[in-house]
Amino acid sequence: MGKENWVKVVDEFYQPFSKEVERAEEQVAKIEMKDELAGSDCDICGAPMVVKMGRYGKFHACSRFPNCRNTKAIVKDTGVKCPVCHEGNVVERKSKRNRTFYGCSRYPDCDFVSWDRPIERECPKDHHFLVEKKVKGGKQVVCPNGDYKEEIQK
Repeated sequence: MGKENWVKVVDEFYQPFSKEVERAEEQVAKIEMKDELAGSDCDICGAPMVVKMGRYGKFHACSRFPNCRNTKAIVKDTGVKCPVCHEGNVVERKSKRNRTFYGCSRYPDCDFVSWDRPIERECPKDHHFLVEKKVKGGKQVVCPNGDYKEEIQK
């Protein structure tokens, strides 16, 4: 035990293993990933944008890469107007830790952000925006100020 020559042991493993790898490389067909069109054009060069898969998920990139390096994050529009600036829409985004949050589409000009999904209605007490909060047993519409709550919806 412990008296074997390590070079010999590694060589005995590697010789048959390298032949298996070569045979597998010949038999496996190369898979080519086709880029799907994003349905929009590049802001910089006007070429069509495509959906690419990256380390953190899907994103839009210019089809002329590497000549044009324009990229955009894919965001989901909630259809709710921003309660702060009233110009942009509230969009769903992901944090670095993959947690969902909601922010204004006009960021960085507007700094609205919320962990809870804003809804179209206003608070009947102070005319503040309402959010849909996830609670035990379902979802509940609440005012972020804490002065209004609706019953829990399953």
